[in-house]
Amino acid sequence: MNAIATAAILAAQPEAVEAKLSDSERIDRLVEKGLAAHGLKANAPAGDEIFVRRIYLDLIGRTPTLAETVRFLESKDAEKRAKLIDALLESDGYVSNHFNYFADLLRAKTELNGNGQSAPAGLAYGAWIKESLRENKPYDVFVREMVTASGSSWDNGAVGYYIRDFGMPLDNLAITTQVFLGTQIVCAQCHNHPFDSWTQMDYYHLSAFTYGMMTSNISPNQRTAFASMEKRKKAVSKDQRQDIQRAFSEILKPVRFNNVFETERALRLPKDYKYDDARPKALVEPEAPFAPGAAVSEGENPIHAFAAWMTSPENPRFTKVIANRLWKKAFGVGLIEPVDDLRDDTEAVNPELMAFLEGRMIAYGYDVKRYLRTIYNTRAYQREASLGEAVLGDAYHFPGPVLRRMSAEQMWDSLVAMCKENTDAPDPEFVLETKRQLTEVELIAEAVYDQKPGPFLRNAYEVASIQKELANLLQGAQERLAAARDSKDPAALKAAQQESKELRRQLATRVEETVYREGLEEKIALVATNATDENGEALLNELASLVTRTDEGSREPSSGIDDMIGGRQGVVRPLVRALLADDEAKLRADALALAKRDRAAWAIDTKEERESYRIFEMIREKMKRASEMRSPAPNGHFLREFGQSDREVVENANDQASITQ
Repeated sequence: MNAIATAAILAAQPEAVEAKLSDSERIDRLVEKGLAAHGLKANAPAGDEIFVRRIYLDLIGRTPTLAETVRFLESKDAEKRAKLIDALLESDGYVSNHFNYFADLLRAKTELNGNGQSAPAGLAYGAWIKESLRENKPYDVFVREMVTASGSSWDNGAVGYYIRDFGMPLDNLAITTQVFLGTQIVCAQCHNHPFDSWTQMDYYHLSAFTYGMMTSNISPNQRTAFASMEKRKKAVSKDQRQDIQRAFSEILKPVRFNNVFETERALRLPKDYKYDDARPKALVEPEAPFAPGAAVSEGENPIHAFAAWMTSPENPRFTKVIANRLWKKAFGVGLIEPVDDLRDDTEAVNPELMAFLEGRMIAYGYDVKRYLRTIYNTRAYQREASLGEAVLGDAYHFPGPVLRRMSAEQMWDSLVAMCKENTDAPDPEFVLETKRQLTEVELIAEAVYDQKPGPFLRNAYEVASIQKELANLLQGAQERLAAARDSKDPAALKAAQQESKELRRQLATRVEETVYREGLEEKIALVATNATDENGEALLNELASLVTRTDEGSREPSSGIDDMIGGRQGVVRPLVRALLADDEAKLRADALALAKRDRAAWAIDTKEERESYRIFEMIREKMKRASEMRSPAPNGHFLREFGQSDREVVENANDQASITQ
């Protein structure tokens, strides 16, 4: 063998060795290369007792139970770490923990717009995020589905992405670029960016892609009804039009904040635009700020071109941002900091490693679980934590993860795991509440949206009449409520609040009777027809009593339906409960079975023991994982005191100590 051939073989050996390495091992080589280049040493390997606690916290968001810890520590399996990682990635705890992560990132909360009317959409959005995590939806698909989401919350929970910024499309675009492209362009909404290359025109070009995604509380039949009124302007006074507008608002109130429409709405520059490249209020065409381009095909809505461009593997920022975010989630520090302020001159602390991670994310088809599995199986992750605090601006070369305080959710969920069995599973009561709220708004929407403009307008006139009838009573109640607040008399305040609430309930019930009745009679009859004594559900029997048996034995609606619709409770919520009777019955049966099992296991017999168990049950009922509660938690709750995000801005959780803690 000549010298040239020998040299060629020797030169090829490193590549051959590299090809046999796993992706985790290749990451370790790149980390160690970076450490060596800066004269640093890796931390010592973490023992099993450190690893098991860390991996539970990082992957499923809580500390392991005693049984889980002992089982892992006593295992002699040489592959036990890799197998535990696999098991945790496929667990319900993974969904719960990563929901908290993405909810903070996406500012997802139960009341998307800070009021109860947006709760159905908020619950649907949360359920959609969880289901996406459960099925391990590829990250690029996950993002595309959010950005192109249209329809109603009960059909497509992803519409919550736009409902979160209801009526604020330009602000939503700034959030989109920050979260998915790691780019802060919000300053350019009003003027050229003072510290980056973004111009106001760039901002508007990009916003033109998403501007057609419209959040609206106006139904199509309302638009048609208004058009009909406009044709009869002379016959309808200004006051009457205002009365009808208020009536429309009352009718549609229960289904507000639930719809996103894909429209062809065009964007114009602001009236105070001051730069030389265009005139104020000029139309703006959609245009991508950097390669690859985002050409809009003929007849295509720009939002689809935008979503394809943003999530493309060729987009220089999309893959980099999520690869870096998930690296930071594992190690506590990103290869690029901050993770959401990339600029043209931004460089990772280890460029070769960053490029490799981007390549793996693309090669994995944006499979987040596979990407996390690769990271958590590295020696770098499984080393002891660095005790020194990472300082923003100083390069960190990853001798191991950084030491971090547990998040509010990790602390709370660890406490919950000490109180309840099977704590990682979805909470059935929370799941039922989500289904209940979505069923309610869907029924109301079905009753309202399917009405033709003529009947819809007639119903609005009736509601306007009811509003006038109750207006003086409501005004008096509001005045008494204000006086009670001023007097600071608790009894008077409670009475005034109750009076105001009762009048609002009367108005809502009469709207149900006037507007929702016709659209729901068929469904009431159907549910009543299917009611059976075997079910044992009182509500089904109640609905069944509202229909009349014919001589042939079939059932048809009776006048009793009128009584129920006009009753104190209205028709919608009893119908919802009837439709979900099986779910509620199972929830009660499971709760009774658990109580029976507990009492037998703990030999609960005396009156005092039963009372103690009752109190324990009340406390245990409140102990649910953070992902299975309305979020964010209310002020004063443990979660909020220890740093849970208020979901007002992106990644707003904190791990700082405070006196109230």
